[in-house]
Amino acid sequence: MTTLRLSLGSAIALGLKDGSLPHPPTTAYIMVGDSCASGCLFCTQGRAAVAGSDKLSRVTWPAYAEEGILRALEGAVNRGFGRICFQVLVDPGAMRDLPGLVGKLKAASDLPISISISPVPKAFMEELKRCGADRIGIALDGASEVVFERVKGASAGNPYSYTGHKEAIKEALSIFGRGNVSTHIIVGLGETDKDIFDTMLWCRSEGILLSLFAYTHVKGTERLGDPPDLGRYRALQVLRHLVFERYAPPGCAGFDGSGWIERIEWSLVGDKGRMFQTRGCPDCNRPYYTESPKGPIYNYPYDYDEEIGVRSISEAMAYVGN
Repeated sequence: MTTLRLSLGSAIALGLKDGSLPHPPTTAYIMVGDSCASGCLFCTQGRAAVAGSDKLSRVTWPAYAEEGILRALEGAVNRGFGRICFQVLVDPGAMRDLPGLVGKLKAASDLPISISISPVPKAFMEELKRCGADRIGIALDGASEVVFERVKGASAGNPYSYTGHKEAIKEALSIFGRGNVSTHIIVGLGETDKDIFDTMLWCRSEGILLSLFAYTHVKGTERLGDPPDLGRYRALQVLRHLVFERYAPPGCAGFDGSGWIERIEWSLVGDKGRMFQTRGCPDCNRPYYTESPKGPIYNYPYDYDEEIGVRSISEAMAYVGN
């Protein structure tokens, strides 16, 4: 059986590990696989990383037996969970065991199940759906072909291409349907604001859910840059809100000749309620996945008051210059 790991927060919230959580996860995160064959430069599970097998991003993932996870998840709804999410390594054992695990966990908890995975054959995606997965995510990570190639493609020693990933995402749509396929972008890898905005528009047109992560260097991986400016990240969160929740036209934002935001139609923003919270699959709050609880907080894992919303809008406006 391939190794199963729970995020530390999930393990504590499920009662498998002692500890306190200021903001418990609302999704149970399970990592599947012994080691990853991919070499994505930003990832603690990449071939060249020396961060430890129990790390993914900033989070520690202790290993547990399958039986213990199944028992814990039987009462997961009563512990505040609304979803299970598999983080799947590129590992033969993970691919072999994943469909059976999905079926067992679906039977044990009846929680909806998301799969975060690299591109896989269509038949394998169909099998995952038959076993009980209702959503699938295939991460682009890079918001442009140039960035993707450098951090995740051939330059990183991987067989992936930007076009190939987009085609895999579209194939997933044919199986799981519009609105049930996800991807995400890491902000701070050398892309422009326009790169991210164009990716947002493509995702909206195809019915793909897009989430934003802030780049955070983790010890044991190659340093690819610095965390993004908070004001820039806030402005991109506003654009995501406009594109996916207000369904604003492409003209809702303007960019200079270098691809940086110089205008946002603030009148179209409307309700500011959740745009700075974690945006992902339903019931995903991903506490402190790429940021420290000490701050700065890029994606709030909890409901926040009006003061935080006003301050965040002000940070976005300061970056844009209006």
